[in-house]
Amino acid sequence: MKSFLITALFSFSIHIIAFTQSKATIGMTMARVKKIYPDMEMSASGNTTTLTRPETLYGIDGKWGYQFKNQKLIWIYFDKYIDELNDNNFRKCLSATRHLIKDYTKRYGKPDTTITGNTKFIDPYKKHHWGYDVLEARWKDKNGMKINIKFKFMGSKGEYHFIVDINYFDKKDPD
Repeated sequence: MKSFLITALFSFSIHIIAFTQSKATIGMTMARVKKIYPDMEMSASGNTTTLTRPETLYGIDGKWGYQFKNQKLIWIYFDKYIDELNDNNFRKCLSATRHLIKDYTKRYGKPDTTITGNTKFIDPYKKHHWGYDVLEARWKDKNGMKINIKFKFMGSKGEYHFIVDINYFDKKDPD
């Protein structure tokens, strides 16, 4: 019984962790977002400001970013680039992405689009390639936002990364 309660509590807390970002929504003011998430790092360029904070989602240590233009939130993202290419890291990214899609599906319903690419690790140093799409899910309009979760094996000019990202945009933004 004790192990069941611990497992249930862990599962619940992981689910909550994946949605800690969801308190912020596109269009909020920077002051409001800062109240929700105090102590974020800030960078600015022109009339654009980005606030960031670290978070681990299903074993992926990444960061959430909140980008503002003229003090209004225009983009929310989570991203992690992994440079150590191996089957274990590939499976870790794929598993995290599947868990995130499952969590978001429970919260927002079935994705409007799901794209499954190559879900097997191909070592580019043994069999050359330019990277490939692995898994992606898109929601077109959830609470006025477009949401996209993606795992991609990026490759270009001999540089490779595994990328896991989540993006929130205004539903009116072009694809």
